Amino acid sequence: MIETEDLTYEQLCELITKEVIKALAEAENKNKENGKTETRPLALLIGDKSGLPGFAVDKYSFADISDYKGDISGFDCVFVTQLSLTELADAAAGKDNRPSVCAISNAFLTSKKVYIMESGLPHRKCRETASRRFYALLEGYVNNLVSYGAELIREQWHGKNLDRNAIEDNTVDRVITEKAAVSLRDKAADGVVYLRRGTVITPSAKDIFNHSQIKVKFTD
Repeated sequence: MIETEDLTYEQLCELITKEVIKALAEAENKNKENGKTETRPLALLIGDKSGLPGFAVDKYSFADISDYKGDISGFDCVFVTQLSLTELADAAAGKDNRPSVCAISNAFLTSKKVYIMESGLPHRKCRETASRRFYALLEGYVNNLVSYGAELIREQWHGKNLDRNAIEDNTVDRVITEKAAVSLRDKAADGVVYLRRGTVITPSAKDIFNHSQIKVKFTD
């Protein structure tokens, strides 16, 4: 028997990790022996599993897009963690010329939820350097998918879009600067920023909102 008080912190962590892995392996083998099967709903994954938010990994089991044979009925929903610009444009146009786009189109046709990770949209990483017109074109494709029923997930919010009560309180700062606009833009998961009526938006802040196609709505 190992005396844990004689172990260093690193050794203790390693020991605990080994015990957890061992317990998980034993539980899995026991389930196999008892004939137990996966009880979580099956979701279709387009992209890399490492890009999934924690809530999705806990709630669903996943099948890779290579397992998709044109029938979406066996899947509870679709998660997209990686989408090329071509796939984005084709999905927005409702095409089915490749498995990933076909799966998204069929999900919309059967009212199955499509979750798109923002990190899976390559153009979002070029927000500050991209041509405004080209960026707006790509954002138009994203808006089309959202209008069809897709949910755009920003990882820091774990898939929960913000409502007006969760948006930054502007009762004190009645002037929105460029820095504040960037902060509000990053929190506007539904593409809308709510400001109190009378709030002043500086020209540079307006540029941030316009460039990102963020709508500004004023409330009392």
